[in-house]
Amino acid sequence: MGLLSIFPLGLTSAQSVLVWLVLGTCYFLLHAAYNLYFSPLANVPGPFFAKISGLPSYYHALRGDRHIWIWQCHQIYGSKVRVTPSAVCFQSGQAFRDIYGFKANVQRSKMYSVWQRNKSSINTFTTTDLALHHKKRRILNPAFSEKSIRASEVFVQKHIERWIELLPDGDTKDWSQPKNMSEWTDNLVFDILCDLCFGRSLNVKDPGENAFKGIPKAIHTYSTFNYPFTRSPFLGLLLWLKHRGVDKLMEIISPSDIKAYFAFIDESIAARREAEELSERLSIDGSINGKGARQDMFHFLFQATDPDTGRKGYSPQELFAEAELLVIAGSDTTATTLSGFFFYIVRNPRPYKRLLKEIRSTFDSAHEIVSGPKLSSCKYLRACIDETMRMAPAVPSDLSRTVLAGGLMIEGELYPAGVTVGASEWSNGRSEEYGDPNVYRPEQWIVDEEAGVTAEDVARISSIFHPFSYGWTNCPGQNLAILELLMTIARTLYRFDVRAEPGSTLGEGSPELGWGRRDRRQFQLDDAYISIRNGPMIQFKKRED
Repeated sequence: MGLLSIFPLGLTSAQSVLVWLVLGTCYFLLHAAYNLYFSPLANVPGPFFAKISGLPSYYHALRGDRHIWIWQCHQIYGSKVRVTPSAVCFQSGQAFRDIYGFKANVQRSKMYSVWQRNKSSINTFTTTDLALHHKKRRILNPAFSEKSIRASEVFVQKHIERWIELLPDGDTKDWSQPKNMSEWTDNLVFDILCDLCFGRSLNVKDPGENAFKGIPKAIHTYSTFNYPFTRSPFLGLLLWLKHRGVDKLMEIISPSDIKAYFAFIDESIAARREAEELSERLSIDGSINGKGARQDMFHFLFQATDPDTGRKGYSPQELFAEAELLVIAGSDTTATTLSGFFFYIVRNPRPYKRLLKEIRSTFDSAHEIVSGPKLSSCKYLRACIDETMRMAPAVPSDLSRTVLAGGLMIEGELYPAGVTVGASEWSNGRSEEYGDPNVYRPEQWIVDEEAGVTAEDVARISSIFHPFSYGWTNCPGQNLAILELLMTIARTLYRFDVRAEPGSTLGEGSPELGWGRRDRRQFQLDDAYISIRNGPMIQFKKRED
């Protein structure tokens, strides 16, 4: 009765409730009228309900098809669409550069704070403070330097070779049993990442029981569970409550595999820190020299220093936070590209034959396929990877940015402070202004005057292609990711012919799935910030010499 008692004496409870309903309705109508007619975004086209409420965006985040909804909105309303009362999505290369470029007057939106496990768990990905992000990024960058990547290659090769050993069924030259490539690539890239990060060969790709086999799926659960909160129309209230007990409640109600994921990170960091400290003690004692330390990714993080103070760059809590980022960003995103590649390459015979010819004529053995001039010369291989990332982006929806004081010019139009802006990689890749977006055509990434592909054509499609984001917040591990993709695909196709399992439709679109998912030639993704997918089913056969 506390709230009801503010009304004049004599009102019954029923009358008080009615008054509250009237006031609530008036507030909603006034709020809707403001958003429709008086907001700075009033003239930006978009769905009616999205203009007055964040519920449509939230609804599609819950369904996992927010990327398709944004694309549908662009199809209906044009290259800029109002997707919430305070947010606009764009579909153009110029808008992407305006929003994410080095000089853009923006910061990450509040949605990133949802991913923080607790108040002190802030990493390079979740921080919205520009100065703090720049500082954390400077500390993180040495882990992805050229020296670090060279040191990482031996671990990458080891896991790719073991993965390739497991693809066929023994020594037979017949087609193998079908493999679900989403699961197989998840396991491969997760094993590589854990070896690079924590010095642990978990071997989840190998057959048999393994206590860690559920962790790649737990990453999907973690993203699927948290992502709708980031698109909630009550995000401000949620963040206010988050560090007032709600983050503890979230840990309690989180699914069991998310708790197992956090426990895995805790255990891995502790074990890797112990190994690094032992290495440092031995080096000081003279038992080994500094070259004896295992030079994986976390070796460089442990050695990182704060550029301002010269002290250790990371506290234990900060290392945990960065590990959360690295495991997700470094494993699932690369696996999405690999599974998408196998989906498209087996359904497009001409690119498949051309790619086989390039790989098998460039190298004399699979073991020659290492970083260097030969691998870099495989232009068609890189084009196939780029075309896959265009059609199956690892992060399909917009990376939200909030405009800061002074506003932001986007395509020559000023957007005021407080507005949220972004561009969807999935939608950009499906823009009909840059050719036929639904055809897998790697040739469009290579200048070839005889084939009718000019430098202007390549520049045009490149302008909307930013699979590793852009500007200050681009992916620091993109060179390592490309190396993994090049080596995995080249070594696999050097040794094997591949095909889709006859009759299998896993991963395909279907007419009954509705607008945006009808085309059977398109690899289906669900949006959970990262891309969730299933399939394709692929068979392997040892190549005939």
